[in-house]
Amino acid sequence: MKRIIYILIAVIVVTALVLIKIFAFPAQKVKAPAAATAAAAIPVECHIVQDTMADYRVETVGNLRAREQVDIVSEIQRKMVAIYLKEGSRVSTGQVLFKLDDSDITAKIRKLEVDLQLAKANEDREAVLLSRGGISQERFDGVSNRRKVLEAEIDVLKVDLDKTSIRAPFSGRIGIRNVSVGALITPGHVLANLQDVEHMLLDFSVPERYSPNLATGGTVSFRTDYLTTERTSTIEAVEPSVDQRTRTLPVRATVDNKDGSLVPGTSAKVFVMIRDLEESIYIPTNALIPSISGYSVFKATGGKALTVPVKTGNRNADMVQILEGIGSGDTIVVTNLLRLRNGAPLKILKTN
Repeated sequence: MKRIIYILIAVIVVTALVLIKIFAFPAQKVKAPAAATAAAAIPVECHIVQDTMADYRVETVGNLRAREQVDIVSEIQRKMVAIYLKEGSRVSTGQVLFKLDDSDITAKIRKLEVDLQLAKANEDREAVLLSRGGISQERFDGVSNRRKVLEAEIDVLKVDLDKTSIRAPFSGRIGIRNVSVGALITPGHVLANLQDVEHMLLDFSVPERYSPNLATGGTVSFRTDYLTTERTSTIEAVEPSVDQRTRTLPVRATVDNKDGSLVPGTSAKVFVMIRDLEESIYIPTNALIPSISGYSVFKATGGKALTVPVKTGNRNADMVQILEGIGSGDTIVVTNLLRLRNGAPLKILKTN
């Protein structure tokens, strides 16, 4: 029982001491240092906005194709009797690639040539008689006309005979043949494909707003999936008008392919250098701050950073065009952007 009494007395004493502490010695407020309340200025470098002109690259997609390309076909229906080409090889202009059966044509020509010899002999004899008054002019004209008809018929057959030898219309590389010896060839049947792969064309289109920057003789660069470096080509022709459906301007450039590194029919990324015709506002690309709603920059105003939304235009590797948001003479921040917030104090180290 005595132990319980002692415990109660101890509790009462402790409680009394706590109450005396609270009421006799109230807590004092601690003043924060002035330096802690003021945020530290962030060191940055800035750029003064000016109207200027810049070069930039426009990227588009083009197609590579052979300078000359043709399907080798027959004009007449004949049996194939010989093939003189090697698939995938280079052929020269006028080289015979295929030979069709010409036996009936040559036989007809030989017969007509015999008849022609006789007709010429008759014409010579009639000419002598005509000079002596032995025959009329009408009879001589009939004999002479017979000779001319035979010559014309031979010429027609020689044209058909020439069609039996199918030749290369230009120098290039022949593709895979689609026929064999003994096949009956009909007009229009594709026998093989011939392409001039040493000289190629690059066809592409650019948006109509870039039309004034393109002219014959200019250069563009391009790259394909299988090229390790960019290649250059020369603009050969520009369409005189814009395509009404796509609002683009078709352009054609020539490409030297003597090394055979380019394959006709492949696509290419085409890069066209464009220069502004009028001055505009350009700022360093590293000054842009991307967000879901678009781009913005930090504008230095009164020693503080002010977030300003901007509308961008053309760009190159170093500069970007600003269409809306800032003007000439404004100062924008280009470094330490990750530490900045709207209204943050600035310590400008350098301005260019």
